[in-house]
Amino acid sequence: METGQGQNQQAWNGVWPVGSHLGSVEVPVANCNEKYYNAQKTTDIKLDDFITYWKDYSEKGHPSDMPSLYLKDWHFPKDFPEANIYQVPQYFASDWLNEYLCGKTSIDDDYRFVYMGPKDVFTSFSWSANVCGCKRWLLFPPGQENNLRDKFGRLAYDATAPELHDSAMFPNYHKLCGHFEIIQKAGEVIFVPSGWHHQVWNLEDTISINHNWVNGCNIKTMWDSLQNNLLAVKKEVEEYRAIDGWEDHCQLMLRATYGMNYEEFYNFLHFIATRRLDFLGNNNPNIMFGEWKIGINHAIFDLVQLKKVLDLLLCDSNIKFISFFQNLGNQCDNLRNDINSTFLKVTRHT
Repeated sequence: METGQGQNQQAWNGVWPVGSHLGSVEVPVANCNEKYYNAQKTTDIKLDDFITYWKDYSEKGHPSDMPSLYLKDWHFPKDFPEANIYQVPQYFASDWLNEYLCGKTSIDDDYRFVYMGPKDVFTSFSWSANVCGCKRWLLFPPGQENNLRDKFGRLAYDATAPELHDSAMFPNYHKLCGHFEIIQKAGEVIFVPSGWHHQVWNLEDTISINHNWVNGCNIKTMWDSLQNNLLAVKKEVEEYRAIDGWEDHCQLMLRATYGMNYEEFYNFLHFIATRRLDFLGNNNPNIMFGEWKIGINHAIFDLVQLKKVLDLLLCDSNIKFISFFQNLGNQCDNLRNDINSTFLKVTRHT
């Protein structure tokens, strides 16, 4: 990814000129000194105001009596597609999530973000490219995050906080092991595997580009997470199970808390499957997210992985109570038949 040289560095050269033609844009800014439900409190301010603060904060040496503000989760590529400030690295080009969200005109969302901030703040990403600045990462293998939970099951706000050594409050912290510490410099990209808890500090004033992404390699992990989040929702509202439409209400809550429910997950799978089937069946070029193209073997792999998860979804006992699936008719069976037919055709020609 071109972040440290060439066109992209010129576009992002220094932090202050960024606001020259975008100064009136409202951007989400977190105050890292204010904890809000185990995260940081976020408000929208003008980009000009944030850059003015940032410049002042940095020139004064990051004083402790000033707030520590961090611009995060700014959907810059979606809001300003004509800017074309970067190309997705080929290693992350198979990005079903943003392929779906950018391809569905009815959905005004994506998982592509710009982050800007002074040193000494932290947040979390999936893959992250530093345009400028330096970050310190702590990454914990799957399962190790449980050793960072307190006796009530709540995850520690800061993985390096002194109170973690209080065995009465954090009984499993002494078991923590196997985590990695990484220093990420300008022009470098870091990939965070699915399920890895992580914490990040800016060691210098930093601008980064970040994507959350899903593809055939981790779609099963996404499905497992969706199921687990539905179980958590049901547990919270179990006492209201007798209410008419309880399952549909659980799906609404799942959408609100997880960002996706069973209906949207099915639509997501259907969208990706249709594009891969069109490519394999009609030889239509399959332009991936970021203008990358995939080949036949890649498309087949995607369909194989997708069908495994589609079968799991359609066998889930919850869907018979969800209105959306009751009204689908034969669409699910038709999709599975189309995938199987395509597999047979491709096999005959290979």
